[in-house]
Parts: sequence; structure tokens; C-alpha cells
Amino acid sequence: MPTTDLPSATCLVNGHEMHFKRGGTGPPLVFLHGVLGTHEVWADLAAELATEYTVVVPDLFGHGASSKHRGDYSLGAHAAAVRDLVNASGFERVTMIGHSLGGGIALQFSYLFPEKVNAL
Repeated sequence: MPTTDLPSATCLVNGHEMHFKRGGTGPPLVFLHGVLGTHEVWADLAAELATEYTVVVPDLFGHGASSKHRGDYSLGAHAAAVRDLVNASGFERVTMIGHSLGGGIALQFSYLFPEKVNAL
């Protein structure tokens, strides 16, 4: 079951739409793709883990179906946008999974918002 089979949604973050896939039940996992990637980078793994976890797989701003706005694309700005998505999803704490740019954002997220992180 690729992430294309997971339901799509959008979240308004600072006036910009962030697209993401979400599915499953259980402890929340947030997957962050690298530069020039999309949620599809995580398709197989996220779908498999959705059998035991709640998976949230966004397209970062400037990527995929998310807004390509003028503004700040720093690690901190991406981390704050992911925090807003996590909060809008109703999660108190999440496990962050990222690679490349997504790994940097996950690290920045854990530094800025340690109270929101179960694991990295």
C-alpha cells in the first residue's frame, strides 16, 4: 500500500497550505523528505508502518503539492511549520524521521521543541 493509498489532507500554516498524507493508528511518526523530494520518498515505508503507527508524511513547503511561497525556507522555519502541523494533528509528542534536508529539519525540530519529541 503506497502512500498514494493514504488519505491526503492539507493544513494551513501561517497562511500557506501544507499538503500531507496521514494514515494508521498508534504512536505518531512524522516523515520528512529531502530537498527536491516529496512525501512519495517515504511511500513504501510509511505505508508499511501505518499498520502499527499513525504516519504523517508532509510535502515540505516549496515541494510537491505544498505552497511554494515567498519567504523563509530555513531549517528553523521548516521546523516551525512541522510543529504547527503536529499541533494541528492533535499530537503532543512524535517520533521524527528524516533524511537529507528532512534530517536537518528533524534535528532543528528536536532542538527547538524538545517537549514535542519522543525520538529522532
